[in-house]
Amino acid sequence: MIVSRFIAESQEPNREIMTVLRSWVMDLGRHVEEKISNKLPHFYFYGQLCYLNPVSEGVEFAFTKGYELSDDDRMLESKGRKHVKSITFHSVAEAEENEDGIRHILNEAAILNEYHFKRKKQRSTK
Repeated sequence: MIVSRFIAESQEPNREIMTVLRSWVMDLGRHVEEKISNKLPHFYFYGQLCYLNPVSEGVEFAFTKGYELSDDDRMLESKGRKHVKSITFHSVAEAEENEDGIRHILNEAAILNEYHFKRKKQRSTK
């Protein structure tokens, strides 16, 4: 299954929320890849970046290396996890109200992934 089909087959309002969040991830650029992993849409940018998890009351937008993010606005929750941090959206309006903060977090996560990727590659060539 591909991500677009997963989203299209989801129930509202989750379908619309995931469509918006996916578009923001894809705005990061041409290096973004997406696939279904563990039955959820995952996004990769120089490594695993984030995933969408439809829950009963919305969509959890999870960052796989959330523990590394600055999260100045305190938007992310760990929910008892060591590495993953996320924010759950219950409506498109709620997501759009937080668009600037989410895009900031996405950009920071992408920059960190690219940094780690290039650093690791640099080490392996020495």
